[in-house]
Amino acid sequence: MMMMPSSSFFFTVIVIVLATMTMMASSSSYAAAHTIKNIMEASDLVSDACAIDMAAKERNFDSVKNMFERQGGLKHKATTGFPITSAAATANAVARAIDGMDCNSEMYRQEMIRKGVSGILLNLAKDLLISQGDNVDTDLVAVLLGADVSEPKGCTPVAKIKRRNAEFDLDNNNNSTEPRDFIQKRLTAIREGDAASASKARNELLTQLSVAPIQGALKYSALIDPKAGSITYGELDKERAEGFAYLYPIMNQIAKCEAALDSASIIIDALGCSPETAMPSGVSEGDTTTSRSTADDGVYYRVLSAVEKAYTCLALSGDANDFKQRVGTYSGISAGLTPEGFQD
Repeated sequence: MMMMPSSSFFFTVIVIVLATMTMMASSSSYAAAHTIKNIMEASDLVSDACAIDMAAKERNFDSVKNMFERQGGLKHKATTGFPITSAAATANAVARAIDGMDCNSEMYRQEMIRKGVSGILLNLAKDLLISQGDNVDTDLVAVLLGADVSEPKGCTPVAKIKRRNAEFDLDNNNNSTEPRDFIQKRLTAIREGDAASASKARNELLTQLSVAPIQGALKYSALIDPKAGSITYGELDKERAEGFAYLYPIMNQIAKCEAALDSASIIIDALGCSPETAMPSGVSEGDTTTSRSTADDGVYYRVLSAVEKAYTCLALSGDANDFKQRVGTYSGISAGLTPEGFQD
């Protein structure tokens, strides 16, 4: 029997998450960002993420926990020397999913873990770009993102970026460059350009790295919207977790954005696992939902409205319209919200 968390428990989770996200990282918290010492260590973290991804897909949560918590592994690196509001926050979300603390649904847990470890890699890369500025080791950043090879592993941020970009209608300026090429060009400018060129390239890269998390949240919130039609209980939990996990690496930026002060709580309410949205007892993952929680009504447009308020903060230039064009429009909207993405 599936036990649902109590409403008081879920409220506590929201309070903890929001409190963590609104903490300002001190300058000293970035001082230890050199804990990823070389390319080999970065490569090991990517290998860990991919191994955890596969083990979570098989729901071998004990194996996932052992790999995730190994000395020098993803959790250790993310929570040692990096801001609590960034990589550490995403790592803590993954740890809660591994232990089933926020949600008992195994489908929800596995997808929070699978997309969450990719989110940790994204956070680590962004944290290095922010903390070390023009002196950042661009090779380390490339490895963490999966931009160091022509065929990035499926668990890497670059692979996720490529998939999400392909599902969104973008203008020619934002759809003409492969994600890996875009990243490599900016990293080269950071490494070889003058101070002004390096700063511009770093800001462009940091801005672009926030796009796929938004796209993921929008895609998966569209797929769980009742307007998308029938859906199984397993698919519902899967898509909800994916939407939340995609967005988690930038939730701190959203939570701190003055133009979007209520957005983080709206997103957590929409995509978090709660008593109102959890799979009820007596049904299996393959059963088609017979009724839907009213909490899911209009979920796509609620999430869209919440994230759009933060565009002015996610775009380091402050140009919300430019960021909106970078995100584009989920192509499934024009296709009637057909849930074609259940296997991704």
